[in-house]
Amino acid sequence: MFRREINHYRSCFFAALSPNKSLRTDSSFVRAKFNPQPGYNYHSMNMFTPTQAAALTGLSLKAIQKAVDEKTIPCRIVRQHGKSKRYLANISLICLRLEAEGLNQLPLQLRRRIFRSVIQSPREPQIRFSKVLCVDVDKVRKGLATKLRELRRAERMVISNPAIMTGTPVIRGTRVPVHLIAELRMAGTSTEEILQGYPSIKIEQISLAEIYAKAHPKRGRPPAQPWTGKIPVRRTRKRPHRAA
Repeated sequence: MFRREINHYRSCFFAALSPNKSLRTDSSFVRAKFNPQPGYNYHSMNMFTPTQAAALTGLSLKAIQKAVDEKTIPCRIVRQHGKSKRYLANISLICLRLEAEGLNQLPLQLRRRIFRSVIQSPREPQIRFSKVLCVDVDKVRKGLATKLRELRRAERMVISNPAIMTGTPVIRGTRVPVHLIAELRMAGTSTEEILQGYPSIKIEQISLAEIYAKAHPKRGRPPAQPWTGKIPVRRTRKRPHRAA
């Protein structure tokens, strides 16, 4: 699957960036559109959403969407139930990781040349473009593999069951919402305080909860509070009158 995916990237990505318009096709992997069959598993193809890519590469979601819009990296667009979703493969994550490591400071055309070389030679440890520019792809590849293992562990830790808190993602074996732990960490709550409040979870699960929340953020609006839409009550303190 990996070799076939790389070959498809090479032909379609180069055709999309070629000055010859006759080589550009609508089936290009940069803007590929298809209707998935029932039971289609994107994880088996190592396809990732932009939010997952942000958690794995260290870039912001806005930077990833900009890279896709500028066609510096290949992207597959999936149409399902009338909605379009973007998916990125492993080779795209390597390019994004390189951009996060400092390639975003280079001009756009030079970055495209670098990413072309990475896609054309995905197993090369280093790619040299000049006497002063050498890209260490192997280091980036190893760092991405470590991040990917952590994300998979975080995803295996979380379970969503309609019988448990109406399907809220919780840490497996508990009733503790995983996004709640991540929000506590973002608010500055220490690990010791979280363990005291939720003794059913382990210290390792706290860090994995943060990883999961970055890759799978909450959907929809936050729940309405009892005071939502009400006019705040203003209280004033009056001094008592002194007796004559």
